Amino acid sequence: MLASFASIDEYSLRFGAPTDVARAEALLGDASAVLINAYEDFYGDEYTAGAHPSFDRSATSVACMLANRVLSAPISIAGATQFTQAAGGYSASVSYGAGLGELYLGKSDLKRLGLVGQRLNVLTPYERDEA
Repeated sequence: MLASFASIDEYSLRFGAPTDVARAEALLGDASAVLINAYEDFYGDEYTAGAHPSFDRSATSVACMLANRVLSAPISIAGATQFTQAAGGYSASVSYGAGLGELYLGKSDLKRLGLVGQRLNVLTPYERDEA
């Protein structure tokens, strides 16, 4: 299994200690898999540490952000992206980025990882068994 790009300690430095450590660890592992999939989709090759420094520099912080999007939405309102409470003349409203608990990479995440722009790939056909 692939090692996670981020640990609970790294997550805690950014967002505070999670209340459910086991769930946070699982989400950090899932977030790492999402990052690897995006890397392989963009570069068309398996992830190799150090091959693309811009990806490596941001992988930890982006993995933590992906996990935090899910952890910041209460399980009790799963599926909701907005929550509003009102009493008297006051109201409070909150929006959640991952109401269903899905892990996703936004445009800014992809940019931080260096996974934006166009790539030129060359395919070399085999001709007359000369390759």
